[in-house]
Amino acid sequence: YFFFLYSIPGRYESFWKELDYVKNLWKNRPELKVEDAGIAALFGLECFAWFCAGEIVGRGFTITGYHF
Repeated sequence: YFFFLYSIPGRYESFWKELDYVKNLWKNRPELKVEDAGIAALFGLECFAWFCAGEIVGRGFTITGYHF
C-alpha cells in the first residue's frame, strides 16, 4: 500500500495536505461551515473506500470471501 503512495508523489503529498486540513477543521469545530463538514465527510468516505478496496485485493479480488 505504501509503495503505491510513494510511487505517485503527488497523491502522497495530497493525502497529507487533506489530513492536515481535516485536523485543522476538527480544532476549529465551533466555526465549522456546512461545506467544510462536507469536505471532511468526503475525506472519511474516501478513507473507507480505500479500506474496502484493500480488503477486496487482500481476498484475491473476490467480494464474497477468501479462497481456501
